[in-house]
Amino acid sequence: MSDCLVIGGGIIGMMTARSLSLAGAKVTLLDQQQCALESSWAGGGIISPLYPWRYDKLINELSSASQAVYGQLCAQIFEDTGLDPEYLKSGLLMMDEFGTPKASAWLKTHHLNYENHPRGALFTQIAQVRNPRLLKALKVDIINKGVVIIEQTKAEQLLIKAGQVIGVKTNQQDYLADHIVVCSGAWSSQWLKLKDEILPIKGQMIVLKAEPSAVSHIVLDQGRYIIPRKDGRLLVGSSMQNVGFDRSTDQQTRQSLQDFAVSRFSQLAKAKVEHHWSGFRPASRSGKVMLGRFGKFENVYLNTGHFRNGLNMAPESAKRITQLIIHQ
Repeated sequence: MSDCLVIGGGIIGMMTARSLSLAGAKVTLLDQQQCALESSWAGGGIISPLYPWRYDKLINELSSASQAVYGQLCAQIFEDTGLDPEYLKSGLLMMDEFGTPKASAWLKTHHLNYENHPRGALFTQIAQVRNPRLLKALKVDIINKGVVIIEQTKAEQLLIKAGQVIGVKTNQQDYLADHIVVCSGAWSSQWLKLKDEILPIKGQMIVLKAEPSAVSHIVLDQGRYIIPRKDGRLLVGSSMQNVGFDRSTDQQTRQSLQDFAVSRFSQLAKAKVEHHWSGFRPASRSGKVMLGRFGKFENVYLNTGHFRNGLNMAPESAKRITQLIIHQ
């Protein structure tokens, strides 16, 4: 029996497991397949909401607090595991929206400045991580910290005895714990009846192979982005499709993403598309993050519904759930 049972092995689940373990809890993490193969792996790794003025206070609080610690966190994980998450403060060049009344008011209120750039506004403080590498390192890190990871195990329902939750029933066996933390992302509503339903929003992305100097900063325009990695690869995303759990990719979206990149940087016209994939963002019907106790149960917690911002909110989301569980 564990002190805490974390359901879901994406960035939210693994960060939660790490935080709880550092607080002294005995933690078991369950994942329905292998850890870190879903939304967290498929995303871009930008450590910031794309347009923060579009989001509510909680999302911006979680994002801001996480941004403040990400550099140190990645450095610590690198030191502890020898695996480099490739944290890089590359800055973000925003080509649209920054001059609108709503954006201007938000930036003034939050004392966030940008540098004028010939093509828009350059937010120099914005960083990124190579998210697949962060996830690989994080998995090693939490195992080293004593977290027990059990994969290929799908949660099916809460186990309730005398009105109290005592664990989770899975497709393999029952797992008992004092506390349950649901970090199942887009799959949360499949096994748990949530008042605010979570649904998968598919995003398709591509990677271009270019010269390392082709793009200097993260570029954001019309909801799409180009993210330069250290080795010259450019991650270009992302589409938005409400089609259920359909993983398929299509040539039309691939071409649209490539055209977006080339229209901003003509030198990318000959860049080769190396990969094309899709992932599922966990979107709540209300657009709000679910962070706190679940319903009437005092020992069941939700840490899900982060939509496009799971990675950039993960450290602070994990911290707040840990504080709830240890009654701070």
